[in-house]
Amino acid sequence: MHLPSYHVLETADDYSEYKFVSIGPKGEIPKAVVFELMFADENIYNVALLDVLPQGASDTNVSNNGDMRVILATATQILINYTGAFPERKIFFKGSDEEGKRMAVYHRAIREYYSVLQDTFIIEGFVDENVKELFNPLNSYYAFLVKRK
Repeated sequence: MHLPSYHVLETADDYSEYKFVSIGPKGEIPKAVVFELMFADENIYNVALLDVLPQGASDTNVSNNGDMRVILATATQILINYTGAFPERKIFFKGSDEEGKRMAVYHRAIREYYSVLQDTFIIEGFVDENVKELFNPLNSYYAFLVKRK
């Protein structure tokens, strides 16, 4: 993908955490992308996109800094980097808000860039907590699972 993205300022030695800064009308907002083991037997890792706040990291904070596309492009570049280092790992993600707004954003982004993403990833959508299918842009999903091809 050749979209504008932020420069990653810091990467953990084990690639479990990446840090960058969102820049927009509300100023500079530190962000982190964190990978954590969910299910060792299935080699599934959760990925979280976080705001780094003085009181700690949050996946529910709404920063509205006007740069969502750049943030998602940065997170995608991080996902490409991470799965390049660990191609056998499956990456799980879902929105953290109860209203489903974040999942709608993620779904829209995947749908918009699917033709590019499918060259690198196998993308599955969870219809519910137990049933998944190959990504279909016409369907809505509870969560996503991606794996490097």
